[in-house]
Amino acid sequence: MLHLPSGHLDEGEPIPHGAAREAREEVGVDIDPADLTLVAVVHHRQREDLARVGMFFLAEKWAGELVVAEPDKAGGLAWADPRALPSNTIPYPAEGIRAWVSGARFVLHGWPAD
Repeated sequence: MLHLPSGHLDEGEPIPHGAAREAREEVGVDIDPADLTLVAVVHHRQREDLARVGMFFLAEKWAGELVVAEPDKAGGLAWADPRALPSNTIPYPAEGIRAWVSGARFVLHGWPAD
């Protein structure tokens, strides 16, 4: 299953700094938080008793080579066309990618239809 580098914020950590930290921890690259652009927000309902808000950032520059920095958590790296995501992309990050591509800045995912 494919997912983006992601994670949770540390206590007291600003969102862009957390995104840059997660990229460093998971794929081994250094990103200046000031170089990240917020491209979508997804309010994801994972199950009836668990919802989260995902912030999707675009990084167009970084330092270092992409690697699987947490081999116990990920089996590999893959580049994919965001307009034609592989069928094994996890639905929640796929929704954030589709929101970015379409220009929707906020979407709901996993919530019952009104």
